[in-house]
Amino acid sequence: MGGWRWLKWGLHLKRWVLAIAVGLIFLVTGAICLGLGIFDLDTAMPDTKLPLSPYGAAVILILLGMILVFTGIYRLVRRIEKLLKRTDESRGLAEIAYHHNRLQQGPKIVCLGGGTGLSTILRGLKEYTQDITAVVSVADDGGSSGRLRLDFDMLPPGDIRNCLVALADAGPGMSELMQYRFDEGEFSGHSFGNLFITVLARIRGDFGLAVREANSILSVRGRVLPATLDKVSLVATHDDGTKTTGQKNIAKTSKPIEELSLKPNPGEPPQDVIDAIAAADLIIVGPGSLFTSVLPNLLDTEILKAINQSKAQVYFVVNTMGQAGETQFFKVSDHIKSLMKHAPGLRIDKVIVNSYRPSMARLKPLEEENVTLTEYDRKEVQAMGLKVLLRDVIDLDEPARHNPYKLAAMIVEAWKESEK
Repeated sequence: MGGWRWLKWGLHLKRWVLAIAVGLIFLVTGAICLGLGIFDLDTAMPDTKLPLSPYGAAVILILLGMILVFTGIYRLVRRIEKLLKRTDESRGLAEIAYHHNRLQQGPKIVCLGGGTGLSTILRGLKEYTQDITAVVSVADDGGSSGRLRLDFDMLPPGDIRNCLVALADAGPGMSELMQYRFDEGEFSGHSFGNLFITVLARIRGDFGLAVREANSILSVRGRVLPATLDKVSLVATHDDGTKTTGQKNIAKTSKPIEELSLKPNPGEPPQDVIDAIAAADLIIVGPGSLFTSVLPNLLDTEILKAINQSKAQVYFVVNTMGQAGETQFFKVSDHIKSLMKHAPGLRIDKVIVNSYRPSMARLKPLEEENVTLTEYDRKEVQAMGLKVLLRDVIDLDEPARHNPYKLAAMIVEAWKESEK
C-alpha cells in the first residue's frame, strides 16, 4: 500500500514524471523520423506538400524531448530533495546521499558508559557511522531518574535519555522537547524525556521494550541499550573499610574508592548487547565518570567476557580532567589501574589521552574547586605496555569534557589506520 501513496495529489511529483515520459516519447519518435530520413518524400507522395521534411521533424522532436527530459529530471530531483530535507538541513540531495553512503561504510561501534561522557562521544561518532550501539549503565539513583526509579520501581531513564537524544536523527525540536526540564509544579525537576520513557515502560510493561521503541520513535542513528535489565545499585568500599551505597552518595563522598561492586549481581545481560559486542569493529570504553558511569558496565562478567572474545579493537578514553569525589587527583595510570582492577583481563588496544592544555583563564575556575587536568605520566603508562594516542581532544569551552567531533574524528582515523 505504501508505494501507491506516491500517486496521491499534492506531492508535485507526478507532473515531472509525466514530463520525462512525454520527453522520452518525443526522443524515440524523433529518432525514428531521423532513421527514416532515407525515405524520399517527393517520390512517395508527389502531390503532398508538408511544411517540414523528416529531418526537420526529427530535429524538433529530439530538441523538445531533450528539454522535457532534462527539465523533468531537474525538477523531480529538486522536489525529492525538498521532501527529504528536514527543516534544519542545509545540505543538498547530493551531499545527503554522499553522507548517507559514508555512514553505511562506517565501522560497527559499541560504546560503553553512561552520564554526560557517553552522550558526548555519541554526538561525534554518529557523523561517521550509522551502526552505533550505546550500552548504558543503569545504576543511576540521583535526580529525576532516582525519583522515577523509586516511585515506579523501574530502571533509571536519565542516562538512556541523554544517549537517545545524542543519536536521534529527528531534528533539534525533538532534542529540545526530550531535554526540557520542568521547574515548577508536580513535575518539578523531571525532564520530559524521562517521563516519556517512563510512560513507554508503563504501557509496554517492560523497560527494555520501552527503550527499543524510543529508539524507533526518535529515529536513532544506531541504537541505545541498557547494560542490564536488573535493578542494581553501586556499592563503593573505601580505603578505611567503610562502604557507600548508591551512585548519588558515591559521587558526594570525598573518600578514595578502593573497590566497586554491584548489588545484587546482575543476571545475564540482554542478548542484543552481547550480539552487538560480538559483531563490533570497535569497542570504546569511556569517557565519563570512571566509578559511577564507566566501570558499572564492566563489573558484569558476561559483558567483560564478550569484549575479550570479540575481534574488535578496544579503546579506552581517559577523562580530560579529574572529577571531585571520584578521580580528583588521578593521573592517566591511575585511571588505567582502576579499570584493570575492576575489569581484570580486559583487553585494551589503545588508550586515548588529551594532549592540549587550555589557558589558565579557562582552567582557573575548575582548579579553584581542586579539579585539575589529568596528568599523563608517560613512564608509568609505558611500563604497562599500552599504546597511547596523545591528541588534542578537549573542549575549550568546557575543559572537563571532550570535544565530541575532535574525539570522534581521531578515533575513526586511528581505527582506519590500524585496519590497513
